[in-house]
This record gives sequence, structure tokens and C-alpha cells, in this order.
Amino acid sequence: MSEPDITVAIEGLRKRFDAPDGKPFDAIDDISLTVRAGELTAFVGPDGAGKTTLMRMMAGLLRPDEGSLNVLGIDVRADPQSVQNRISYMPQRFGLYEDLSVQENLDLYADLHGVPQEVRRERFGRMLEMTDMARFTDRPAGKLSGGMKQKLGLACTLVRSPDLLLLDEPSVGVDPLSRRDLWKIIDQLIADEQLSVIVSTAYMDEAERCGQIFVFHHGRILADGPPDALRKRAEGLGYVADALPDRPARVLQARLIDAPDRIIDAVPKGGDVHFIRRPQCDEAALADLLSDTRV
Repeated sequence: MSEPDITVAIEGLRKRFDAPDGKPFDAIDDISLTVRAGELTAFVGPDGAGKTTLMRMMAGLLRPDEGSLNVLGIDVRADPQSVQNRISYMPQRFGLYEDLSVQENLDLYADLHGVPQEVRRERFGRMLEMTDMARFTDRPAGKLSGGMKQKLGLACTLVRSPDLLLLDEPSVGVDPLSRRDLWKIIDQLIADEQLSVIVSTAYMDEAERCGQIFVFHHGRILADGPPDALRKRAEGLGYVADALPDRPARVLQARLIDAPDRIIDAVPKGGDVHFIRRPQCDEAALADLLSDTRV
């Protein structure tokens, strides 16, 4: 693959922090990966998996302790400003000014990014149309719903046209309709602008939209590949367990998660519990774990 086809190249990357007890731990633990240009790529994992730390290093906001990190062909450690000039980054808590209106927030971020006046009208119009917020330009940001705030945050992030867009869990805390709208916007950006997008998420249904998935756990990459390839690796390992009247879904989920030698993960869904067993967990061990439930 030629250099222009690669958006991010990482080799042996490590980032270490001190835990509350003073002991060091690796938030990113010797990872290597390559992200292709012009695609939607997902970093998937639970809280504490290292997704935000990696995003912040890619954005030039944190300095790696070891390894190499190149974004858009630029060594981020050596020249973070050049990377920041070409990317847009939306963190989990985007810094909207709640006492400013929607339009005033757009103007402020355009000023911060040095967007020329002659470019703003077209760019603002496009972002407001995509987010369906043209009717609300005079509304203070503080009076928007959670989903609308996220859409405004995305619009502010895109007041300029970047070469790479980094989105750190953009759909956390928003309602299902707004979550769907956010993904429509992302899909449209990729289709219309050939934009490279990297999104972090804890939701596998969101990751399924992506061309490439990297699954993180405790700072390491557990698996990577396109959705179909990862799905094949889990064939025969996925189950649905019915919760019983005296054992609600949350209780059943806790019981399954408390058996990490047999269960990889368990998630309540629609009153049932969807879970994945470990390959080495045979049917007898699974039946013993679920002896008082129906699978």
C-alpha cells in the first residue's frame, strides 16, 4: 500500500500513566496498526480500553512514551502542530459555549481555525443542512437537547474541511434518533468529501458500519479486521439466555461476567442477555453455568 493510501501508521506505541495508588500502568500497551485512507474505521472497546488516550495522541495532545506514530505522513511526536492543522478532533466532551447561539458557536470555531469569510457561508450552510439545524441558529447552545448539542459539536468541528476526522464516542448519552442522525451525517461526509474518519465506540452495532475495526482491551488490540471477518471468528460462540422471573437480566449478566474463564462478555438486550463464550468453554461447562436459566 502506497503512503498516500495510509492515514495512520503506528508501530510499538506505548503511553504510561500513574494509577491512583502511584503504580504505573500502560493505557496503550505496545500496539501497532495501520488505518487506510478514505474509510470509516472504528476503535471498539469498553471504558478504560485506551481508545481516548490513543485518539489524543493521534491529535497531538498527548506525547507517546515509546514507539512511532505517523498521521497523514507526519511524525506526530516531532511535529504535532502540522497534524493539528490538517485534522479535526471531536472529544467526548466537546467545548460548546452554552451562552452563545448556534450561529455564534459556528462563528467562534471558524475564527479559531482561521476559516476565510468567503468560505464560511457555503461551509456553514452545508453543516446546518446536514445537521438539520438551520432553524435553530439563534437558539443558545445551552437550550439544545443532548443530541442537538452533539450535532452542533460535529458542525463546529467541521467548519473547515479536514483530511482526517477523529470522533471520540460521539453518540454516548444521546437518544436513539439523534444517534441515527449522527451516523447519517458521518456516512454523508465520507460519501461526499471522501473524508477519512476514525470513530471510537463501545457499540458493536456502530462498528458494523465501518470498513475496518480494531478491538481494544486494557490498552492492547485483541482483534482487527472488517466486520465480516470478525463475525466469522465469533461463529458458534454467541448465545441468548432468557432471564427468569426470579433472575432479572442484570442479575444474569452479572453472573455471566463473573465467570471470565468461560464468558468473554454479556450484554442485556430486550429482557434477555446476549453473551459470548470462550472457545475453550465446552457445552458441559456452559450448561453448569446456566443450570437455572433457559438458553
